[in-house]
Amino acid sequence: MVSDDAITLIDKIEKTLTGTIHGRFLRPEVFQILDNPDATREEIESLRGKIGDEISLALFSIANSVYLGTLRRGDAKTFFEVVNRLGLHQMKALILSLSIFHHGRGDEEMELLFAQSFATSVIAQVLALQMGFREEAVRKAELGGMLLEMGRKGLIVYRKTTGDEGGVLDNDFIDAYHPYLGERLAAFYGLPPYVRSMIRTRALVLDDRDLSLSAVVRLAHDTVGTSFYRYGGRLVLMCTVPRPATDTSRTLEAIITDKFKAVGLENRLHIIRVPNTNDR
Repeated sequence: MVSDDAITLIDKIEKTLTGTIHGRFLRPEVFQILDNPDATREEIESLRGKIGDEISLALFSIANSVYLGTLRRGDAKTFFEVVNRLGLHQMKALILSLSIFHHGRGDEEMELLFAQSFATSVIAQVLALQMGFREEAVRKAELGGMLLEMGRKGLIVYRKTTGDEGGVLDNDFIDAYHPYLGERLAAFYGLPPYVRSMIRTRALVLDDRDLSLSAVVRLAHDTVGTSFYRYGGRLVLMCTVPRPATDTSRTLEAIITDKFKAVGLENRLHIIRVPNTNDR
């Protein structure tokens, strides 16, 4: 298929996903409320009933898990607090991703794709923090990692629910064209321009002297992809055994483990503990 025909097909799929199929996953007023700067506390609280108990509980778990940087353990009591803690864009991305994931539960392909996107988000956040990016940039890396495969998810959902367009929507097509759909979906849901830029950029982008934030997210994506490919859909990490008297709740291992548990993905994470050679 030539590229013009492919883009025409992407246009068709975008309209379907943001219409009929999208309606199966999310009620339109969810994003209308989140996008309204004048939304009241009561309106935001009402979102909990609109997205369902399963997704709501997952969002509370994420908000109450350990976060890098401030390392705060949350006790968010209300949905309003959850939204404030996670941030608007992060909340929208998580609701969208979790909605697709929970409606596709039991589908190995969709579960694997969600797990890989979530793992990319976590590792992008860790890399950005370790490389000295500011907290706002670390948040951007986390969000970009979650949404990098947004278009791939959309194409797979379309293929499973509407059809494969005469065999055109094979894996090669999806690999080639998912960034085009992903960028459009990100724009439709009002996600920030830097997310759309990360989605469409496949190469490592360099600043004058450093890796760009987009490059950090891309490195996280490729690292996670390699791990999932080699180890049967799992992120495998090697972590040194903590020294005596270390607060193990604040180690990177504990933080990452906590994040995976928050969304029920602990079976997708495998930690290999190795001796700390500095102690020898």
